[in-house]
Amino acid sequence: MKTKYKIIIACIITCVVTAFATVYVMKHNITGILSKHEQPVCTPDKNGCCPGETYTDMGDLGWNCCPDSGGDCFPPIEQ
Repeated sequence: MKTKYKIIIACIITCVVTAFATVYVMKHNITGILSKHEQPVCTPDKNGCCPGETYTDMGDLGWNCCPDSGGDCFPPIEQ
């Protein structure tokens, strides 16, 4: 019976340590990612779109920048 409790306690400790480690790593990775993208990745035009993107009315989704070559559309870069 004591062995079961030791295993349960070990599992709980492992879960807690893993959770804290995950939060720590994610916090630092997200901070690093955001600091890299503080500056626009291009020089946006008057609509906030990068070269090679078209300012497109997407109806209920509003106006977005869509790549001329196809792919996902994104909100314009705010200037």
